Parts: sequence; structure tokens; C-alpha cells
Amino acid sequence: MALQRRNTRNRLTRLGWQFMLIGMFGLLGGSLNGLNLLIVVAAMTLAVLLAQWRVSRSTIESVRVDRRVPSEVFAGKPARVRYQVSNQHRLMPLWLVCLSDQIMRTGADTEATESTDNVPATATETRTIHTGVGLLLPNQATSAYLDLTFERRGRYRLGRWRVSTTAPFALSTAWRESTDEEEFVDVYPRLLNLPRSWRQRLPTKVGNVSSSAHRQGHADEVFFGLREYRRGDSRRHIHWRTTARIGDLVVRQFEQQRRLDICFLVDSYCPASAGENDAAHQNVETAISLAASLVVQLFGGSGSQIMLSVAGQQNETCGGGLSREALRRMLQILARVQTTATPDLDQSLEQVAKAVKHLPDLVVLSPRPLSEVLAADDNQSSLLRQWQQRGRLNWVNLSGRDATNWIAEGSSSKLSDEALHE
Repeated sequence: MALQRRNTRNRLTRLGWQFMLIGMFGLLGGSLNGLNLLIVVAAMTLAVLLAQWRVSRSTIESVRVDRRVPSEVFAGKPARVRYQVSNQHRLMPLWLVCLSDQIMRTGADTEATESTDNVPATATETRTIHTGVGLLLPNQATSAYLDLTFERRGRYRLGRWRVSTTAPFALSTAWRESTDEEEFVDVYPRLLNLPRSWRQRLPTKVGNVSSSAHRQGHADEVFFGLREYRRGDSRRHIHWRTTARIGDLVVRQFEQQRRLDICFLVDSYCPASAGENDAAHQNVETAISLAASLVVQLFGGSGSQIMLSVAGQQNETCGGGLSREALRRMLQILARVQTTATPDLDQSLEQVAKAVKHLPDLVVLSPRPLSEVLAADDNQSSLLRQWQQRGRLNWVNLSGRDATNWIAEGSSSKLSDEALHE
């Protein structure tokens, strides 16, 4: 995103104003008293100020900046914002070039910290971050970057940014603002460490041969190899060319894939009175992070069919095979979900039921117990009772002991966004 050649501004610093006042005082005093030496000093002072003004303006007009922002990152993982800075002047070098940028979150409050010498800065809702270039020779280009760590999930916006300089004498500051479009970063939920037995807690035992997994039809059979004919084998599978070559009956062997029909439902319940540091808010954030961790762990499973549904201020459902785009879509939904005191679980379950032919196994990640939901609203819990009666419901209450069963010790997982680019 190139810096536009317009809106150049030049403002005197406090030192520049002092130089100007000294020059004007000397010029006025020398004129009244006929002191030529004082006039010379005043002229030299104003000449330095004029040179500062002209050089700094020429410097800022000769610099070109391209910003590259990562489109996605996990909370707690470092993200690097890169600036490609080039000097387009043929003769004059550039120095003391400063780049400043603003980053803010769209929607709910959040925070971002800038890592400088491994010491995080104080987080605010809207922050200004800085980097710079010391010296840049004519027709030369270099890179400057900022390492950011987003502590909370969400959608962040990088708005207008500016490049400035105080060269050569720091008597004035010249700057130019970008007029390009804003850029956004999706910060996915923080990944959690899962215990070794987490797969066994899923209804379909993902990754193992399980009788609860739905078998697919003949169209989904995959050719595995050839073997000798055995009694009971279908004659349709005889490989006649190989049989004729070796003189013995040989049949084609197939491997029937198994797929996982499972839905993760995130209950984004949070009382309206709960603050960001309250246990109720932390529990729902844990539920969202656990959903992201399970989805990332299951990414790449052969023939896996996974759905994600979120009951928040807006209900969203996403499903299908775990392609990279489906994985990104699920993580984006989890990143942008907003908690609410009145989540509509019934609507989410209806969306899931309409999207599939057969009701999948359901794993609900919630900050409250199932009994509380069933007792709160009979209409909302009707579909929940259907899943519960069929034995396809696994309710994970992250405000109770279930949290220790699903989350291993350690604050975050070693997994990163490499899963998105494999």
C-alpha cells in the first residue's frame, strides 16, 4: 500500500520556534541599533531554520512506504507488521524516518501489546505504535517491522498511518499521512493444551475405528491394492488382467473410508453484569478457545465431516470437510463472536438440523451446566432434549470439573497458525 504524494505537512518543533524567535529578535534589534553582527547572526539562524524546513519536506516527499499486515494470527502468538521503505531521491540520503501506526479493535473491547525487548507495553483500546529507519541512501530500500502480540481474540483494524522526519536539525517535523484503505487482522482465539485422552471423550472417537462413525457408500471406497481371491469375495472385484497374467484369481481390495459426523456448539452465555476479568467471562472465553483448539486438532482428518455452530449475539453455523477455507471460516466465526446474556441455542440447533440429513453427534461447549439451560426455557431446550434422548449429546460445562478433563495444564498450546498454511 503505497504512500500517496499529497497532504505533506511541516510543523515547527519547540526548538524550531525558539530558533525563529531568536532570529526575529536579532533581526529587529540589529535593525534598530545598527548592529551588523547581530543582523548576520539573525540571518544565519533564520537560514538554518529555512534549510531545516526545505530538507525535511524534500525528505518526506522522497520516501515511499508499503505496509504488509498479516490477515490472521492466533491470540498470544507474535504477528509481524512489515514496512518496505524506499528512497526515491537520486542524490539525497534520508535519515531519521519515523513510521507511526494506529491499531484498534472493531466491536468489543480488547487489547494489543507491542513487544519491545520482551517487555509488553500497556494495552489500550486504541494504540499508536512506532518504528523507524535510521539512514537510507539514494535509490535504496530497506525493511522496518513491528512485532505485535494480540492478547484477546477479535477483528482488529489498522487505519491511517504516517511517515515523519525531523532531519536534519530536529527544528521541525514533516509528515505525510496514508490515504489508502484500512486493513484488518483476524485474531483467532488462543489455542489450549488438550490432554492425551481428549479424542476418547468425543462421541465418535475421532481417529480410531469406531462403530459410531457413519460408513459411507460404495462411491467413497478407495482402491487399496490387489490380493489373492478368497472364498466369499465378489466376482465383480476380480482383476482379470492380473488373473490372466499369473494364472490365479486376484481381486481388487478396497478401503472404505469412515467419516466423522460431529458438531461443536459454542454456548456464548455471559451475564450482562460480568466484566472481562470476572469468572463468567473467562469461562465463555475458555469455551471459545477450546472449540478453536478442537477444530485445529481435527484439521486434515481424511473424510472428516465437522460442523461448528455458535450461539451468540448472532448465530452462525459452518460445516463441511476440513479444507483450509472451511477451517479459516470456523476460526473467523470464533474470533468475531460476541457474548450475550440470552444466547438462542434452539436457533443454532435448528441451523444444524437443516444443514444435514442426519443429526450429528453434538458436543456443546458451555460456561454453564446443562441443568441450568433445561430449567431456564422449555422451548429453547426442546431440541437439546431430542439429542439427549438419542444419546448423541455431550455437554461440556467449563465452569465445573469438565474444564480439567478437556484442558491440560499450561496456558496455551504449542500449535500455531502453521496449520492454515500446510
